[in-house]
Amino acid sequence: MNGLVFVATAIAMVTWLSLNFSANLAARGMTIDFGFLTAPTSFPIGESLIAYSSGDTYLRALTAGLLNTIHLALSSIVLATIFGIAVGLTARIGHPLLTSAAKTFVEFTRNVPLLLILVVCATTVRGLPAPRQAWTLFDGLVLSSRGLYAPMPVFANAWLSGTAALFLMVVTAVVWKRSVRARGRSGNFPLASRVALAACAAGFAALAVWIGLTTSMDWPKLMGFNFRGGWSVTPEYLAMMFGLSFYTSGFIAEIVRGSLAAIPKGQPEAAASLGLNILLSLWLVLAPQAIRIMLPALANQYLNLIKNTTLAVLIGFPDLVSVGNTALNQTGRAIETVSIYLLIYLSLSLITSMVSRRLEKRAQMVKL
Repeated sequence: MNGLVFVATAIAMVTWLSLNFSANLAARGMTIDFGFLTAPTSFPIGESLIAYSSGDTYLRALTAGLLNTIHLALSSIVLATIFGIAVGLTARIGHPLLTSAAKTFVEFTRNVPLLLILVVCATTVRGLPAPRQAWTLFDGLVLSSRGLYAPMPVFANAWLSGTAALFLMVVTAVVWKRSVRARGRSGNFPLASRVALAACAAGFAALAVWIGLTTSMDWPKLMGFNFRGGWSVTPEYLAMMFGLSFYTSGFIAEIVRGSLAAIPKGQPEAAASLGLNILLSLWLVLAPQAIRIMLPALANQYLNLIKNTTLAVLIGFPDLVSVGNTALNQTGRAIETVSIYLLIYLSLSLITSMVSRRLEKRAQMVKL
């Protein structure tokens, strides 16, 4: 009965808010219209993963901003996870100096505002040397105030190579799955399965050799006041990626440390009694149990990182919010633009939560 009352109250509240919202719009002569998405823009975007130029539609501009947001979020998640795991493991080594350094890092990142970290990163990146005095970190890797430049492979038949690689991966996955089932019935891999897996391995080797022979490298070259060619990212992207990764890695490090500390002390002792060294004990005994503990907290940090990408507007990186704000100022469609923000970030958060729940389900212990 209480559930029915709650549902009825929620429906009534939503209905009242909708009617009130419609009445206020009508009183001001405003309507909700997404037709502006097909109108041409009059602004450029400094960095885009898809081809975009001033005069394209607002829909394409928002798509470019969305792809920039996803690109930034994924790269920051990977970098923050790697750095956070490294710091978390360092805190568990037991060496006083390393433990103190890891604890200091965690406390610093958890108690300094993200916005301040982003401002420091943006200021540092913009203070890099000019292109003519750029730093050459490795052979072909160049860092300057205009961004990071690196050699980029140019594939002769990218579509054909990608199709062949995808086909080989599908075939290998099917063969491996059937081989595992056959081994469960007979106790070993059948001869046909071993031959098929060897053929798949030979196919991958031949594809790798063919790609290597037909691929050329596009090297960045200094032309005028900037570099041309190769692969590059802007200073704003670097500042956002390192700032978000630095901030989030502190929380991930504490999650890793706490998850390892939550494992009963008998587990590492049992692994040591079996003759496993520290690395094997961590990989085979501790990590599988810690992952089950840390997955929900990790998912929460990933969600926070995705939402924190909206701060990119403050340092000039053209993410979804930055591009959308420009579109809002030119079209005046505030309600439509904000609703697009809400729908996209809600979708990204729900997708992240769904992936996390599937990983949690796969990591659960099976009771026999």
